[in-house]
Amino acid sequence: MAGPVPSMTSVPLREVLSPEYLDAEDDLRTLAHKLDSHRSAAGRVAWHWYPGTEPPPTSTEPGETAGEFGVYHLLVDATIQLYATGADWLELTLDIAWSPSSKVTVNAAVEVACWCIQDHNMHQVRRTQWHVTNSGEMVDAFTAGTAMLADILDKGPFEPQPWRILAGLPDPSNTKP
Repeated sequence: MAGPVPSMTSVPLREVLSPEYLDAEDDLRTLAHKLDSHRSAAGRVAWHWYPGTEPPPTSTEPGETAGEFGVYHLLVDATIQLYATGADWLELTLDIAWSPSSKVTVNAAVEVACWCIQDHNMHQVRRTQWHVTNSGEMVDAFTAGTAMLADILDKGPFEPQPWRILAGLPDPSNTKP
């Protein structure tokens, strides 16, 4: 992976996406630019990419499939950090990945730091996922994902506590020591 960049214009999508998705490149960049330049996201977006367009292995050990472990093989992702205190955080994420079942997906989510007794690191308190099989479906899914995140950037909330309340998750004030 190359280090984080503030714009998808620096992401070499031709090294990341399989050939059947390359016709989506211009549209993905246009959609990403709208997200990058959103007034509430300015200076908070970090894009990452992971070269290699091959799907993840479908078998890790005899008799086991990658899908059993729920592991995603990221191709490109963006994080928009809205709140960070060092102990607590809220971020929006958008990614294109191979799913555990070796399907290409577009995922959009709102993530908060975990304050459960058993530390899960983070929770996706709002998440949407689309399986895509061609460039047109990828553009449609990326459009929906960027629209979901732009709506949150327009309306908030920009602190993790309201999201935790909506998801029924513990608050930092009453859980971990």
